[in-house]
Amino acid sequence: MTNIVIGTAGHIDHGKTTLIKALSGIETDTTKEEKKRGMSINLGFAYMKLPNGLNVGLVDVPGHEKFIKNMVAGLPGVNMILLVIDAAEGIMPQTKEHMDILTLLGVENFIIVLSKADTVDADLKELVIEDIKEQLQETKLKDAPIIETDSVTGTGIEELKMKIQEFATTLPERKNSGQPRLNIDRIFSVKGFGTVVTGTLLDGTIKLGDELYLYPGKKKVRVRNIQVHEKDVEQATSGQRTALNLANVKSEEIERGYVLSAGENLESTWMIDVKVTSLPENITGIGLWDRVRFLIGTREVMARTVPIGQELINAGEEGFLQLRLEEEVLVKEKDRFILRSYSPMYTIAGGEVLDAQASKHKRFQEQVMESLKAKEAGSLDELVLDFLFNKKTPFAKPKELSEYLGNSIEEINEIIAVLVEENKLFETTNGLLEQKRFGKLAQVSTEILQAYHKKYRLRSGIPIEEYRSQMRTTFSSDKEIASFIELLLRNNQVNEVNKTLATSDFEVKMNKYQLDAKNKIEMTLRKNGFMPVVKEELYSLEKNAEEVLEALANQSVMFLNHEEVISMENYQKAIDLTKNFIKENGKMTLGEFRDISNSSRRASMLILESLDKEGYTKRVENYRVLGEKLND
Repeated sequence: MTNIVIGTAGHIDHGKTTLIKALSGIETDTTKEEKKRGMSINLGFAYMKLPNGLNVGLVDVPGHEKFIKNMVAGLPGVNMILLVIDAAEGIMPQTKEHMDILTLLGVENFIIVLSKADTVDADLKELVIEDIKEQLQETKLKDAPIIETDSVTGTGIEELKMKIQEFATTLPERKNSGQPRLNIDRIFSVKGFGTVVTGTLLDGTIKLGDELYLYPGKKKVRVRNIQVHEKDVEQATSGQRTALNLANVKSEEIERGYVLSAGENLESTWMIDVKVTSLPENITGIGLWDRVRFLIGTREVMARTVPIGQELINAGEEGFLQLRLEEEVLVKEKDRFILRSYSPMYTIAGGEVLDAQASKHKRFQEQVMESLKAKEAGSLDELVLDFLFNKKTPFAKPKELSEYLGNSIEEINEIIAVLVEENKLFETTNGLLEQKRFGKLAQVSTEILQAYHKKYRLRSGIPIEEYRSQMRTTFSSDKEIASFIELLLRNNQVNEVNKTLATSDFEVKMNKYQLDAKNKIEMTLRKNGFMPVVKEELYSLEKNAEEVLEALANQSVMFLNHEEVISMENYQKAIDLTKNFIKENGKMTLGEFRDISNSSRRASMLILESLDKEGYTKRVENYRVLGEKLND
């Protein structure tokens, strides 16, 4: 593995900072307060070169219980932990809590560093080592190597470096995909350069000149300079500790816990769904509405717990939680976190984020449990489908999926191709729609259409604009509604007739009296030619005429305005006359249409205004030219 970050952990005064200085030559206790108190308060950073020439980042985290949140802030992106244990004292309370936190955060690679080894006699040292092995027997650290060191005399330091190098060769390369994301752990200002932030790059690559977004707030910033291990570089890659000199932002505008990302569509959230493991020491368990401290990335916020699928997550148990946060956070699925009690403060649980944009849902709903289990399983195809099924708006683009899941566009597109082939996803010009989500939306659509058919039995269907107005609460734009209608047509769920929509099985059926009214209306309009008829005149023909006339709109009857109509047959003749005349003469006036149609000036004006509105003609000054529908 080429980009390695190593963290220290252990009880206060067990020698973590001195060990890092012995390994790297860098003093990480830099503030006056830290030197005065003899303990690390904030995170310290250094780097060292291994015997094979590989540079390794080092994170010195605080050991005192009051600074656990600073300790957790240093762990994102860490590949390996040096668990430092004083040879004279052995495992202490903070050692145990650090071990719990590291295990909950998913750290798997440990080296036990027995510090101050030259300050105790051999017998005591042997007893301490045996006690360490016994206490680690039921933990993930049971097989971790133990290296005896003394940072003052230099004992074991070279052996430790070789052991770190040996580990480094076995670590898999970090996946360098997805949008760049960096949790900020330090902010300062450098005279002549401006704002500098540091952190471990968790995903992707950052290059000089890149434009990034600072969350929360989505402030656009530009990368003016990049340093890795105190050297200027052209780019930083996933897994590297890096310092970024940012333009367009002041240092006082940034706080630890802020996130830098190239993703412009990321959303902060007040609510997340998670999978947790409650520690055996957490004897009260995790219940409904417990107030806890939520530590993730470099943030700590207060939260309330809502167990899902069970009343209480007992000590030593795993379970699903919804966390209701007191401040917004920006996290991603699979991010690891720690939960600590509100007061007194101690670690109670940890786990991973399953849904970073959760919404309120019922605690014991089967569908919710199935969704969380799918997220926990973590296969990319299931995560894609689950995201598309549960997101706020129905459609999504591949870029949005890439930003949300942290996978490259290439990986996302490969999965999409398979899911489309399996009919689990629909592709449209406005993005992707998940098949089950489409089914739910189609049911809503069917209910709207059926209600319209029941109310207007003789109409061919609901006007598309009226349909859009009823669907706008579900979709984010009319373009999405248009794509949804295309899918409905493609899947034979609706029919489109004369700018109306109907269920695929709907038919207009007229009884004998309605058919009589239809015949009288159509005969009257045909006889009138290009002369419009006021609809009230037609109502007097038959008691069913009003209902039937509405049903014939855009079929055998054309409404020139709200009150006056002509037959569709004569309207089509008007279109043909207009088209032929303009093609021959280039344009046509109102008077010329009146002459060729042998109609009145008013009738001609109404027909031409309708042709303009429908796109058959286009008015230019006092004449008409062919519109889009006829200009082929």
